[in-house]
Amino acid sequence: MTMWTADLVHHMVHLAPTPKPSGGGGGNIPNPGQGEEPPFAGPFMTVLRWGVYFALGGGVAGFVIIGGRMTIQHKRGEGGNHMGSLIIVGFGCIVIVSAAAIVTGLTST
Repeated sequence: MTMWTADLVHHMVHLAPTPKPSGGGGGNIPNPGQGEEPPFAGPFMTVLRWGVYFALGGGVAGFVIIGGRMTIQHKRGEGGNHMGSLIIVGFGCIVIVSAAAIVTGLTST
C-alpha cells in the first residue's frame, strides 16, 4: 500500500464508531419524524423535473452528435476514439437520473 492510502485506512479505522457490546449497531440513529414539507416544495419539484427533462434531452442530443461524428469519420476512413465520448455522456445521464431519484426519494412523504 502506498503511504497515503495506509494513512487513510489508519484514520478510518480509528474514527469509525465502535459497536456496543450488547450486540447492537454502531449507535442509535435519531428519527427526525415525518415533519411537514415547506411551502416551496411543489414548485421546487416542478423545477427539478423540468431540469431533468432538459438535461436528459441534452444527453440524447449528445448521443446523436457522437453517432453523427462516428458516421462521418467512418465514411472518411478515419478511425475514431468515440468510446470515451460515449462513456462520458452515459455517465452524465446516470448522474442526472441518480440525483433526481435521490431528491425525489428524500422529498416524498
